[in-house]
Amino acid sequence: MLLNKQNVYFCKKLLKMIQNFKLTVNNQFVVIGVLLFSMLFTSCASKKDVLYFQDIESRGTIEAAQEKLVIQKNDLLSIIVSVSGLDQAAAKPFNLPAISTETAIGANVAVQRNQAYLVNENGSVKMPGLGEIKVSGLTKTQVVDKVTEKLTEFIIDPVVSVRLLNFRVTVIGDVARPGTYNIENEKVSVIEAIGLAGDMQISGSRQDVLIIRENEDGSKTTAQLDFTKNDLFTSPYYYLKQNDVVVVDPNYAKVQRSASNPNTGIFFSIASLLLSVIVIISR
Repeated sequence: MLLNKQNVYFCKKLLKMIQNFKLTVNNQFVVIGVLLFSMLFTSCASKKDVLYFQDIESRGTIEAAQEKLVIQKNDLLSIIVSVSGLDQAAAKPFNLPAISTETAIGANVAVQRNQAYLVNENGSVKMPGLGEIKVSGLTKTQVVDKVTEKLTEFIIDPVVSVRLLNFRVTVIGDVARPGTYNIENEKVSVIEAIGLAGDMQISGSRQDVLIIRENEDGSKTTAQLDFTKNDLFTSPYYYLKQNDVVVVDPNYAKVQRSASNPNTGIFFSIASLLLSVIVIISR
């Protein structure tokens, strides 16, 4: 339980009012005991527990940490080969055949879609006409350069486009809409991810948001981020990577409430009624 100056002042005024009722010593102890009991189950959080980026200046520039997107095992890649000239047929042998999918159930209109490459356990993809190409641990730009270099042996002025199709992050815990979100532009900050989930609840802990990141070897790394400090922007976890998990824990007050008796509200009502009776009898 956190008490700010306003709450301390309120408690002092309330105790003075009790003394003015001219209750007996025993009755005063009863009233004070009930008040203390109520305070035990009441959360009085200050704005320091709720506001974001409290030490940020109204004007200024903050350089956010930039983390390059790296291809990992089990990623789904779209790799499309074309040529800068008019002879697009020259690039066809190096692309996966397109597949037809219906736009809606029962519809007669079919849409041609390119197939995706699954990065295998060896960290490679197998492309038509080029064979197996190692891509894990590389950025998208490095993959483009590597595929382009191999294509120059067969076609003139190849153009290679690479996209990551399974870039998704998961936000769980004390947020409005927990879930898994697909990121089409392949770039999202932890702030944007929290925004996609509808922001933290008022009871969400801003000081220790947990990030769980899966490494290429299958191991996990974790980090704690403080949303009340502006050094969040310089953290290597500010920009999320594919399959990152963001966990927002409830604050101490909510944990205490969840651990308390579910009939606490009824007890408060009974306590208030008893206080009223004591005050009336003691007049």
